[in-house]
Amino acid sequence: MKKLTPSIARLDHKRAHGFTLIELMVAITVGIFLVGGLLTMVQSTRDAFGKQNLLAQLQDNERLVMTFAAEVVESAGYFPDPVHNTSMVIFPGTFNIPHGGSFATAGQAVFGTSNAAAPGDTVTVRYAAAPNDNVFNCLGTTNTTAGNQVFVNTFWVNNANANNPVLTCTVSSAAIAAVDVPLVNGVQNLTILYGVKRSILDTGSCADTYLTAAQMAPVAFPLDWVNVCSINLQMSFTNPLNPAGPAIIINRVIATMTAAGVNS
Repeated sequence: MKKLTPSIARLDHKRAHGFTLIELMVAITVGIFLVGGLLTMVQSTRDAFGKQNLLAQLQDNERLVMTFAAEVVESAGYFPDPVHNTSMVIFPGTFNIPHGGSFATAGQAVFGTSNAAAPGDTVTVRYAAAPNDNVFNCLGTTNTTAGNQVFVNTFWVNNANANNPVLTCTVSSAAIAAVDVPLVNGVQNLTILYGVKRSILDTGSCADTYLTAAQMAPVAFPLDWVNVCSINLQMSFTNPLNPAGPAIIINRVIATMTAAGVNS
């Protein structure tokens, strides 16, 4: 058997030596830092993705509820066949509203209550629909009866669960018992202003001032409710990224058919 020379033996010994403990510790430390950085990046990405989803859901809720509310509120005062019908006949006076108040005057299509504290105001609108007319109520249904049907819709915030208040619409008619329809979660407060004309000298628009429901009561202007031509609808949403912080407010002015539209 051939013997290795001393120099070759020393070389083979070095090759078989491997890593020292210090080298292994350095490698492990570097690896931990790399893995930690990677995990931090993954967590940051997940957090950003989650926040984007929450904001996207909020925006979807805002668009959904404003589109739906506008569809219902703008129908206030509508009735079919104005040649044979009048608002005084279609909308009788002294009609009680499920969540408080009443339509006190014949022809009145809008009514509301005012509350400075959360969950805020309510707004009620009524309108008539002919059979199979393309006019929807809060249930998303139309009139399927044989004759005209008057829908009464009230928007309000149900805060029975203080941690998750729900914008709700209560709908009723001669054929529908009052039913609460949950719309979207996270609406903390509802603020309503009503556009009316107080000055007979102003001919520029149908509204020269916006009033709360409480301000619509003065005796000097008994026809305020009958003359509502637009409604300023303001909703305060819980901020999904900071639930304890300031609310996110969206606002929309909606013209009503009772004064700004045409019955046909």
